[in-house]
Amino acid sequence: MRKLLIIIIFSIFPNLLLADDKAKEAKIAKYIMENIQKDYLDCYSFYKVAAESFKKAGKEKNLIDSLEKSADASLKYNYDLGEIMGFKAEVMAEMTREKVDKFVELANKDFSSLAKKYGLTCKNLVENPKERTSYWEKKGSKIIK
Repeated sequence: MRKLLIIIIFSIFPNLLLADDKAKEAKIAKYIMENIQKDYLDCYSFYKVAAESFKKAGKEKNLIDSLEKSADASLKYNYDLGEIMGFKAEVMAEMTREKVDKFVELANKDFSSLAKKYGLTCKNLVENPKERTSYWEKKGSKIIK
């Protein structure tokens, strides 16, 4: 999976292969990876909280299974990117616990707003990571000089 993500990032942005030679491109590549990793962490937390909320509400098992599958995929990519960036497993685990706790708190206050904010973004991230990678590349190109 990690190899697939790296291939996706570099196939979309072949110039990033020369990132060592170009400081700006290296900074943009780092920016993309950091933000995609955060997106996957947010999405893991969202899917995990949504699945648990739907379980408690007695929703359909296939919906819950789908949410849990998306959570698993998000967690895997989150850890893969974190590992590439040099994060230790313990640090990533703590970050994940903290983020899930934050999302539980948000869901308890207003699950609808949480779903509105993260539902579509996370669905698109899991189904089409190239699109989100492109988003961060464009944003990084604008802010990194």
